Amino acid sequence: MWLLLTFSFLLASAAQDGDKAPEGEECVPHSQPWQVALFERGRFNCGASLISPRWVLSAAHCHTRFMRVRLGEHNLRKRDGPEQLRTVSRIIPHPRYEARSHRHDVMLVRLARPARLTPQVRPLALPARCPYPGEACMVSGWGLVSDNEPGTTGSPESQG
Repeated sequence: MWLLLTFSFLLASAAQDGDKAPEGEECVPHSQPWQVALFERGRFNCGASLISPRWVLSAAHCHTRFMRVRLGEHNLRKRDGPEQLRTVSRIIPHPRYEARSHRHDVMLVRLARPARLTPQVRPLALPARCPYPGEACMVSGWGLVSDNEPGTTGSPESQG
């Protein structure tokens, strides 16, 4: 199942643990109300963050022609009520984005209709400063998990 996951870690330099990915765990449903799923022709493409009722922040390499936005999600394979579907009215990739190197890999996505703010759909509170080395951090994103039941997809190795 594609579920929303969180990863907790201490901020360190890339040289210390560059090859090690932290292990994720399933989020409490709707505990990350800013998390957005970008879809291309009905298929999950990328994660993003709601930064205001009208704007989403994502990676520029996620840009597609037929992008749709889903907010209020937890499990991407089923509807459980609070989801909101939005079309996109404008995509603004960083003006110096380089596809080959992924430098400046950031874009803004304007929703054609603002998100309806609810307990399950809320903008991300942006930080006032950068984290410092050794500070505890949490990252959320979509990941494939397995509950080890017959007929489910994914495996413990595919988490994250």
